[in-house]
Amino acid sequence: MTSTVERAEIHRPEGWRRRLALSPDLVDFANRGFRTDRPATRAVLERAAGAFLDGYNRGLDTPYGHPTDLDGIAVELRGFAAEGSAMAAVLLDRLSPRRHGRFAAQLGGHPRHDYLLHVGAGWALAKLDDVTAGTLGRLGRLGEQNGLLRWLAYDGYGFFKVFFSRDPTLGRWRRHRKPCDPTCAIRYQGLGRCLWFRESGDPTAVAERVAGLPASHRGDVWSGIGLAATYAGGVDPDAHLLLRRLAGNHRTALAQGAAFAAEARRADGTAGGTVDATTRILTGVSAETAAEWTWQARHGLDRPGAGPADYGEWRTRIQRLAASHVAG
Repeated sequence: MTSTVERAEIHRPEGWRRRLALSPDLVDFANRGFRTDRPATRAVLERAAGAFLDGYNRGLDTPYGHPTDLDGIAVELRGFAAEGSAMAAVLLDRLSPRRHGRFAAQLGGHPRHDYLLHVGAGWALAKLDDVTAGTLGRLGRLGEQNGLLRWLAYDGYGFFKVFFSRDPTLGRWRRHRKPCDPTCAIRYQGLGRCLWFRESGDPTAVAERVAGLPASHRGDVWSGIGLAATYAGGVDPDAHLLLRRLAGNHRTALAQGAAFAAEARRADGTAGGTVDATTRILTGVSAETAAEWTWQARHGLDRPGAGPADYGEWRTRIQRLAASHVAG
């Protein structure tokens, strides 16, 4: 099947920034070694990935101090484009010797996409970690005024590392057995989101992947799967029902991820019927109610200086709210 991304209209940066541009070939599932035998889902997910690339390349050309112009991108894809624009902003901020306000401009200009903007920041950190041996790839003070959401950067970090992994077995992630810091759990959440893309939304294949990962992180991974299944979608209700069944004892984690996605979609105005139907299957409640869980659970945690442990507690509280709705 010919990739849908190859036909997408993706911005091409000008001048020296062209060297930092990303090519559509990078998100072609065949090139990445992802599942290609589910064409309908593949088309949906590649379209989302193409929007990310478009946002990233637009971000490279965005004048300093301004948010990236997302006009012309389908409204349901602008969250992915905003994610890409944040990657570009953080990349340029970190590479600039003097001016570091590009990410702040994205946050100020696209407040309805705050979830995705912080995730996109993590893509930049992961990229910089690869090319600078960690010297520019640390979170540091990035987004420090944004409380809990800033830690979503580690979700983006994990997603990037898995998306571009050349090891189809993800052996590095499978072998991780030792206790780790709280940001590690967030990276595994990002891994879970990426599994949805790597397996083109196949619930059985996704569940098999999770079973091979360290038991201590399976809940984190199911959280990411729930987020991607709800926000990116691409499958029918029967697949979501199967996903919920296969999650087993991790249904509350799956529901928590879906609640994150429901809030992200509500915030950007795209929580329509499909998002609501998916959320009802994965959480047992409407998208509106699940989105409210995320705010209820933030009480007392969401403040400047909130740490990764606070982010973990946020997730735990949402799972407690979901427990009675997804039991059985």
